[in-house]
Amino acid sequence: MGTKGRAAAHVAWAAGVVLCAASAVAQDQGRQELEAEPSPVNREQPVAVPEPRSPVVASDAPGKFTFGGAIRARYDWRFNDVSLGGRPKASEHLDFDMLALKATYDSDTIFGAAQYRFYGGSSIYGPRNGYQGFPGEVHFPMWAYIGYKFTPEDSITVGLNQSPFGLTPYFGTSFLETLGFTMGLEEVYNFGVKFSHVEPAFNYQVGFYPGANPNAFGLSLDSARYSTNIVRGDSYVPFATQNAERNMVIGRAEYFVIKNEAVSLAFGASLWHSEIYNFETRQTGTKQLEGLHALGTFGPWGFKAIYVRQDIDPRNPFRNDLVTVGGFDFSYNLAARGNFVSAEVTYKVPDPLGPFTVVPFVGYSAFYKDKASFQTSERFTLGGAWTLTADPSLVIYTEAAIGRNDPYVGAGQFANGLAMGGDNRWKSRFIMSIGYYF
Repeated sequence: MGTKGRAAAHVAWAAGVVLCAASAVAQDQGRQELEAEPSPVNREQPVAVPEPRSPVVASDAPGKFTFGGAIRARYDWRFNDVSLGGRPKASEHLDFDMLALKATYDSDTIFGAAQYRFYGGSSIYGPRNGYQGFPGEVHFPMWAYIGYKFTPEDSITVGLNQSPFGLTPYFGTSFLETLGFTMGLEEVYNFGVKFSHVEPAFNYQVGFYPGANPNAFGLSLDSARYSTNIVRGDSYVPFATQNAERNMVIGRAEYFVIKNEAVSLAFGASLWHSEIYNFETRQTGTKQLEGLHALGTFGPWGFKAIYVRQDIDPRNPFRNDLVTVGGFDFSYNLAARGNFVSAEVTYKVPDPLGPFTVVPFVGYSAFYKDKASFQTSERFTLGGAWTLTADPSLVIYTEAAIGRNDPYVGAGQFANGLAMGGDNRWKSRFIMSIGYYF
């Protein structure tokens, strides 16, 4: 990825092709993913907090290992792509997306889980971006942790686990997730320790993470990882910065005003403070996030909303108004300061449509940047999650995304869409993901 030819390919074409790094953002909202930890805050979509488990009692029963994973294919129809020569065009791709292998362990007191993912062999990870183009060319862990249950409500988790911030595990239902994932706010995994307390009406989690999700196996300098983290930028990224996030203190709390079978309403708050080390200046800056969120249900309807204030001081040598982030083996720039908002409405269709149980959704997310010359990034999403009623392991996502200055929607947005912006034009794409979770 550091070769001159690969950098040139990115400058001329990546904005149209690398945007499909959204395959990387293909998030698994199947049950296996949500139940990886014993006290997930939201076990089901769109919103539910589990009741505390039965009291922990001494037992002679041995712990239980389970093994599984997922395999996915995806279809992309990009309405605002570009050719190698830079000419506008529409493009279609049907690709292998991802293979995941997973193992979990659970007992009266000890639990643990690990998942490893393999990408490659698709239009994203192809020769145009410097790859050889075979499945498994890019691979990394998603999570790997062990934990201890003190009580039915309290547990501690150690290892590579999801940082407790905002609406967990996801800000919404979309396959692409929201712009929050692209920014490194949503579904972020880091190395550290987390304490969790979950009651029917109240839950909180707090964690300390000495280091971020590590770089694994790919062609990028520092971005072969699952979640979006602050990274050392690749040579094809204009104004790329060289940073790492350390010593993260992250916490969230949530309270249900009402919660029954007919209706629920909860409000929550989150904080994130960390150090940002710059490899060029050898100085240490800071990152500060404050978030407020709400979620609820009314019969088959669901609602989620979140606001996050972001202030990052990266201590860069030349400009401090942006920082490079990356994931899934690609890196790009993010404005250091601004306000993020997201909202989503879902509806669970009461009766199956043919063989499928369907949850349509519509969502909006945006990043309003402090710097006046930096253009706002926005994304509208309209889609549906289709679960095979006879076998819930088969899940299909169909969704249309319309965005501007969005790295994952349309050519010309990738490297700086979330920083100073792209061409500030609305662009669109359609995605279908077909996944089997075993």
